[in-house]
Amino acid sequence: MSTPSSSPPSPRSRPVRASAALRLTHAAIMTADLDRALYFYVHILGLSIRVREEDPIRKGRMRAMLVDMEGLDVMEIIEMPEMMHPSIPGRGGIHHVGFCLPQRDWHALRARMDAASYPYDEIEGRLFVRDADQLILEIETT
Repeated sequence: MSTPSSSPPSPRSRPVRASAALRLTHAAIMTADLDRALYFYVHILGLSIRVREEDPIRKGRMRAMLVDMEGLDVMEIIEMPEMMHPSIPGRGGIHHVGFCLPQRDWHALRARMDAASYPYDEIEGRLFVRDADQLILEIETT
């Protein structure tokens, strides 16, 4: 029977290549207002709705699955109206969600946010914007 070693692996050991098989399928976020969240992600950010339905796991709740321009799932938004209650101190465990856009699309997104007077910060070539529930999105360019 082997026991776990308390020393770090040797620098000569080969790293596990989990990234070849392990891919992020989507980020799941909670929202107090699904319609407001969808407005931001669809009309401002430019994602598309693949499905809006009763959540198959959390019965009695609505959810939406959003896809990118290639039709790949990017985000699940779960409506949780109880988040509007003042005793709920946070918005879940996600610090921020990062996206990457080709430069032309990045500039088009910035122009859409400007046209909609949607607030954002631009820091070192990255856009930082908050969604309807104040979750931070980082959008960089390729």
